[in-house]
Amino acid sequence: MYGVNGKILWVNLEDASFREEVIPEEIYRKYLGGYGLGAYILNREMSGSEDPLGPKNILGVMSGIFNSHGVPLGGRLEIVAKSPATGTWGDANCGGKFGPELKNSGFDAIFFRGISKDPVYLKIVDGRYSLESAAEIWGKNAYVTEDYLRKVEPRGQALVIGVPGEKKLLISSIMNDYGRAAGRSGLGAVMGSKKVKGIVVRGSGKIAPFDREMLVQTNKEIQVMFNKNIDLARPWQLYGTTSITESAHLNGDTPIKNWSGYGLRDYGEENAKKISDKEIAKDKLRSYGCAQCTLACGGHVRRNTRYGPIEGHRLEYEGTGSFGGLNLNSDLDAMAMAFEICNREGIDIISAGAVIAFANECYEKGILKEEDIGFKIGFGDPDAIVRMVKLIAAGEGIGGILGMGAEVASKVIGKSSDKFAMHIHGQDLPMHDPKLMPSLATTYIADPTPGRHTAGGIGFDEGGTLTLPFEYEGSGTKIDRYDYDTKGKMQSLSTYGMQVMNATGMCQFSTAVWPNSYPYLKLMKAIMGWDMTADELMEIGKRIQVARHLFNYKAGVNPWNVTPPGRVVGNPPLVGGPTGGVSVDYRRLVKDYLEEVGIDQDGKPNEEVLRRLGIEA
Repeated sequence: MYGVNGKILWVNLEDASFREEVIPEEIYRKYLGGYGLGAYILNREMSGSEDPLGPKNILGVMSGIFNSHGVPLGGRLEIVAKSPATGTWGDANCGGKFGPELKNSGFDAIFFRGISKDPVYLKIVDGRYSLESAAEIWGKNAYVTEDYLRKVEPRGQALVIGVPGEKKLLISSIMNDYGRAAGRSGLGAVMGSKKVKGIVVRGSGKIAPFDREMLVQTNKEIQVMFNKNIDLARPWQLYGTTSITESAHLNGDTPIKNWSGYGLRDYGEENAKKISDKEIAKDKLRSYGCAQCTLACGGHVRRNTRYGPIEGHRLEYEGTGSFGGLNLNSDLDAMAMAFEICNREGIDIISAGAVIAFANECYEKGILKEEDIGFKIGFGDPDAIVRMVKLIAAGEGIGGILGMGAEVASKVIGKSSDKFAMHIHGQDLPMHDPKLMPSLATTYIADPTPGRHTAGGIGFDEGGTLTLPFEYEGSGTKIDRYDYDTKGKMQSLSTYGMQVMNATGMCQFSTAVWPNSYPYLKLMKAIMGWDMTADELMEIGKRIQVARHLFNYKAGVNPWNVTPPGRVVGNPPLVGGPTGGVSVDYRRLVKDYLEEVGIDQDGKPNEEVLRRLGIEA
């Protein structure tokens, strides 16, 4: 078999044993790699009743088919497990440089079972593997841990957790490359529950593609396309995701004041200007790109804040929203330091800002008091944000409660605080408002990973046209924001396309530069030797999506019954601003999507869909 190793590594932490499993080519043809392979393995191995933080949960770390083949923007990493935050299928997509290195080290994926008696890290070098004691780094932050593992294998790449992961806080992240985060689904807590502090991998070999000359030529063609579309790429190169920060805080995209307000009134144009892309760019030292990246939307920065110096990764939009408008903060020192603490300690920046906003509203309403926290907090208090992030990182006091996410925190705090917990099925919500992009409600509610803006769907296409990773029937169709007709079909196509991207290891930002045009079919031929059609590729995307839904059905989760907080969907509607008066008919959107995919009222993919896709229930 070409293009992949064709094998995965099983690690049994109970007895420190290993097993190599050969994966037949037919499975790659059905699921590709990445979390497509993860969906196959987890459905095969898990019943659905597993405790997410118990020994029977399986944690998978996977590379994609495009990893290690120089495909531009094709170097992403996927991590999967049953989510302790939501009880559903859990996945987290990550940049950095770990994915291709894992594949070059001899395996397409690693799957962990059980719980180690003592803290360990996994070492893989050119197909040789061992579990080593992590006693020296248990209790250390993510940066220190990565330093340690890079000394163990200086030319390798490391994937690590910090103390929040060790303490099994549900908003903990898995980190690599000193700030690239697999942040969502609470998978840092899963890794911590297994007492795996890190993974270090090194691979000196390269995996042979089916047709190297064709691969080289196709990669050159992709670069030519990139150069032709350089105007689309330039904002990403200059400012990364912060290019939308100022506008998003005013146009209804960024949720304001824990989803209760709107930017023009409650945040204001002057505050939005203070956190603009140009202001954030003043700290930039150089551009940063993940593995195989030609876009380089990241940036390394240096900033001397009043809390201390920072030298690390540039802010991303989700951080500017969660530590900005969501908490009515426009202080870049506080925003940058909160972001840096999350990277250094291993915390999901979206959830960190979300639970602080939750706490601020509880404080405002008198549910939380100064003695509960140890100091005064409140919307618009930048110093309190930094102090709260530090408490969460330490898992101490109120930080240990908030570090479990808004849903769990509201249950602990009680006093009707659940009204202010902005989550869907346990996942703190991202910084994009469905009242502006209604189909985000479909994604947040009905995708197997609830509360996620990166799970696929047409939300970001609304007001524009349907954008898919490759040319397909319907590409370029105009999508009106508030006309709900035909959205079920387009939503499903978008989710299928997203599964293909994640399974191959492609960055989602590729569609911003190569909309509807990336040469997936040529790459499949060059790398794997497969002659495929766009219909076949889209069917694989549907198979992966349906397999994820099947996992949730086995876990007892029915997307038909998931409901969002009223604020999120405009119930009641805002009284002003760009989305004033808007209420999202999320029930219709969810219904149309689930029926299009073939999910019955009990949450199970129907038998005809499972049969046609060849998925064993």
